[in-house]
Amino acid sequence: RTRPHKTQMPLLLVPSVALLGLVLQPPSPAARSVRAPRAGRVLLGWGPDPVWSDQSVESISDAGEGLKAITIDAALDGFGKGGQYLQIREPGAEKAGIFAIASAPGASPLEFLIKEQPPSDWSPGTGWLTGASAGAALEMSQAMGSGFLKTDDALEGISTVLLFAVGSGISPIRSVIESGALDGKSVELFYGARTPAMMSYTDKFAAWEELGVSVTPVISQPEGTGWEGCTGYVQDVAREKGIADPKATALLLCGMKGMAVAIKEMAEEAGIPEERVLANF
Repeated sequence: RTRPHKTQMPLLLVPSVALLGLVLQPPSPAARSVRAPRAGRVLLGWGPDPVWSDQSVESISDAGEGLKAITIDAALDGFGKGGQYLQIREPGAEKAGIFAIASAPGASPLEFLIKEQPPSDWSPGTGWLTGASAGAALEMSQAMGSGFLKTDDALEGISTVLLFAVGSGISPIRSVIESGALDGKSVELFYGARTPAMMSYTDKFAAWEELGVSVTPVISQPEGTGWEGCTGYVQDVAREKGIADPKATALLLCGMKGMAVAIKEMAEEAGIPEERVLANF
């Protein structure tokens, strides 16, 4: 059953955090004074008013240090592009979390990669969800946002797509990879984590390679882990490799604010216009 949501305070989101698989930035002081929006009106870029439906956790499992893979077996209105997200909350709770959808449009069940986060003044945290068991009740909104590719011609004239993700930011990147939207392009993923134990979806790398995606995992704190692959930060590894054809290249990214800023600077240095650096919000 569904019920329309009548009033909800806007979520206040902190900088420099890849929260729940989205690159988020705080609203301006003026925006903080905004109260409940009209139905269907986009507020602060997070989406229209949520319409809640009663759902439950189908499965939950470890997906890396501090990360949980959660599935929900439910139909989802409005989900058609990789990079979209939705809201989830405890039944009857006032505050909700914003979560990127990890599975591709049309896939069943819905999949999410949830980072364990403590509660705060602006967020309910995720402990109630990451500590739940199969069958736990929750309330879920419709799909929100326009994904990474906000128009049908977003990749027109593009032959190369570079993907950047750190931590739980891999969640919406996975969705766009598996959606088929990048078919026919030369695609390379630069995926970063602090340690190998904090890197999710390593079991999917081979399947992504079969889809034509070259996967470059990058570890920023390799000391004592035995890691023998690329180290440092994803933007630095990509900069060192170079961009062969900037005029025909687009970048998709999801991660911490610092990473996003650095990648935009790298793109500018390479001659890639800002409109071809695409985020999922």
